[in-house]
Amino acid sequence: MEEPQASPSQVDSDHYREMASKLRELARRFRFPGARQELLKLALRYERRADQLAVQSAPAVSEQERD
Repeated sequence: MEEPQASPSQVDSDHYREMASKLRELARRFRFPGARQELLKLALRYERRADQLAVQSAPAVSEQERD
């Protein structure tokens, strides 16, 4: 049985989440608070972008399916 393919948006979303995780890990290694904050802000932006892509790739729910 064949597994369903992930949509391009889902793949992009996963990539952004992975990059956000790596940025947070890198931020933990920095001893300079300013640099650490910049990396954490960037990680947050990546996480938000992943959320946006995840919403875009989610299947649309019709009115009949919600009832």
